[in-house]
Amino acid sequence: MSLFKARDWWSTLLGEKEEFDQGCLCLADVDNSGSGQDKIIVGSFMGYLRIFNPHPVKTGDGAQAEDLLLEVHLRDPILQVEVGKFVSGTELLHLAVLHSRKLCVYFVSGTLGNVEHGNQYQIRLMYEHHLQ
Repeated sequence: MSLFKARDWWSTLLGEKEEFDQGCLCLADVDNSGSGQDKIIVGSFMGYLRIFNPHPVKTGDGAQAEDLLLEVHLRDPILQVEVGKFVSGTELLHLAVLHSRKLCVYFVSGTLGNVEHGNQYQIRLMYEHHLQ
């Protein structure tokens, strides 16, 4: 007898032939919304960075288009993503993205739209360190 029961809550399909690693996934309130709702941040070896705000769906319905908040192609392969306080002088969370030859730290922000699903999200490069 098991004490726990696992079930699918949310899933999505990402680009064709994209490859990922365990370090390419992170959960956090990356946009500092204060709602207490974490977002799913996914990076791929093809350089795509995606941020999702999932909502539970019925089994078989799949992901909804409004679940994808941001999709950006950063050109370099993404090896790992992390969220934390990486900028001095502020308590806000920032997104660190590790590429093969550099580490970039971004600020993720959202601008409220006039309609329910009209919010716009963007990332701004705060700083980067080139690795040797």
